Amino acid sequence: MFSCKEIDDFTIKALSYASDIISLGIDRKQAEESLRMSESKYRMLLESLPQKIFYKDRNSVYVSCNINYALDLHITPGEIEGKTDYDFYPKLLADKYREDDKRVALSGKTDELDEKYIIDGREMVVHTIKTPIKDEAGNVIGILGIFWDITDKVALEMEALRTRHLASLGELSAGIAHEINNPLNGIINYAQLLLNRKGKEDKETDILSKIIKEGNRAANIVKNLLSFSRPTGKNEIKVLVKIDEIIPSTFALVGAQLRKMGITTKVNLPGTLPAILAHPQQIQQVVLNIISNAQYALCEKYPASHADKILEVSGETVTIDNSTYIKVVFCDHGTGIPLNVINKIMDPFFTTKPRSQGTGLGLSICHGIISDHGGKLLVESKEGEYTWVSVLLPAAS
Repeated sequence: MFSCKEIDDFTIKALSYASDIISLGIDRKQAEESLRMSESKYRMLLESLPQKIFYKDRNSVYVSCNINYALDLHITPGEIEGKTDYDFYPKLLADKYREDDKRVALSGKTDELDEKYIIDGREMVVHTIKTPIKDEAGNVIGILGIFWDITDKVALEMEALRTRHLASLGELSAGIAHEINNPLNGIINYAQLLLNRKGKEDKETDILSKIIKEGNRAANIVKNLLSFSRPTGKNEIKVLVKIDEIIPSTFALVGAQLRKMGITTKVNLPGTLPAILAHPQQIQQVVLNIISNAQYALCEKYPASHADKILEVSGETVTIDNSTYIKVVFCDHGTGIPLNVINKIMDPFFTTKPRSQGTGLGLSICHGIISDHGGKLLVESKEGEYTWVSVLLPAAS
């Protein structure tokens, strides 16, 4: 362009050829830069997602994954390429994952399911979606998977369902209890009148005593049904109370019995716990029920004295959804609760105790009381090892 002489045809052709090469190089460089920026943008988007994401080829060999999935496997995303599920999971689980991949690849359709896993003795629920990746001809060339933990979501749904069931059952219980109570008291009173007329050696004395015993047991169930249907009395008013005063006073009521059974109690409640707005007698009823369950579990596991025959109570202040709660945890190393029934323990009339030792209404009533106070009752357990019962109550403003 700056030549003072006329450019010959050869030079012009050479420059034309060179300019083509230069323009192609510029285009390629721009395309590479655009692709790099696009990859960076989508990688940032992928890594920002809380879900775990992976990509496998048709043979279930990993191609890539996001950082959240890699963290679960204790590797970096770059280390997963060329690996299979057998490199990270037990054989039975890896076999299942591979079968799932094959099903998606063969059907060519997205598969979506909820799966349960046991992690550190706790049941987890994971929602998984696997979708086939296809080429331009429609052939499946890989599997894209995404999953996330929905344990808390499922727990909230179960809690809402349980609350609706309890409300319905409470209304039914109130009606039934009133209808049963009067004839039941009549049976007990008539049996007592006959018993009073009999001598100690009379053969019918034992039968009448059993009638009264079973009648009183039935009356106690009716009483619990009424408590269950109406956890809050009409004339009761919530007052400001301190949980670190209610719990020690409750232990004072049952302390002698616990010591007699060889159970050691350890109570660690900071005096700095905020006050709560509550019905003190109802909160004490909850504490007594939890202590009773722990006592039973410890005595079942350790009939005699034992160093681990301990009931521990601790308290702390926690923040949930920007609100202050007090959290009291009751921990025992007793028989624990089987995993297959732990979701049923707050259902009315469900109990793991023998018929003569439990009605199955205790935790249902406790659940109703704590819910009425705006709190939560949580249970975590491992069969044969421990049970933790957590009571969460909102702190008073």
